[in-house]
Amino acid sequence: MPDTTRDDARDKRQAILSAARELFATRGYEETTIAEIARAAGVAVGTVYLYFQSKHDILLDVCLTLNEEVALAIRSPANLELPIQQVPRAIIEATFRISRANLRFMGYFQIEAQSPAELRRMRDSKRQIADSIEAFFQLAISQGRLPPFDTAVYAELLNDLVSATLQQCFAIERGEREAFYREGVIEFIERLFFGPPLAIGGSSRSESPANRE
Repeated sequence: MPDTTRDDARDKRQAILSAARELFATRGYEETTIAEIARAAGVAVGTVYLYFQSKHDILLDVCLTLNEEVALAIRSPANLELPIQQVPRAIIEATFRISRANLRFMGYFQIEAQSPAELRRMRDSKRQIADSIEAFFQLAISQGRLPPFDTAVYAELLNDLVSATLQQCFAIERGEREAFYREGVIEFIERLFFGPPLAIGGSSRSESPANRE
């Protein structure tokens, strides 16, 4: 039999997060109250506190959910069906699409942890994306689509690059130069793995994973 109690709890928690996400985007974090979140979610105020300790705790979860969406996009089975040269564009376009859909909320995306426990959760959430990138690299290597290279380092650096770019593009510039940032990141990754290199004479080509022997 299905665990209706667990399903009900998951549904209520998701309703609270969805309501908070919308209210933070439309009214602002400071102006939104727990009572308003509860009312929008269709639950009692006490129910909100069953799942979250504070409004900041809700904000943190809303932000971490965005990271989960990005990680899922990277792990999409559809990426494995594409020619390897098309994967960077598919992944980056999906990542930008998710961020654009959450444009009103992106200003809250980079929040400061208020405790060591929150800092660990934020690091673990960011790690999810890097792990997803690395898992794709490792699978591509095992399939012979890419030669062996230090997948952990590349995954970490690319994760930092994309995260910083999304913050600049959507949180700071509000998506005004989305195409500029999106195409720039795609070109960078394509050059990194497939060339052509920027260096005259092609001396840097041998350093990219796709060109190692």
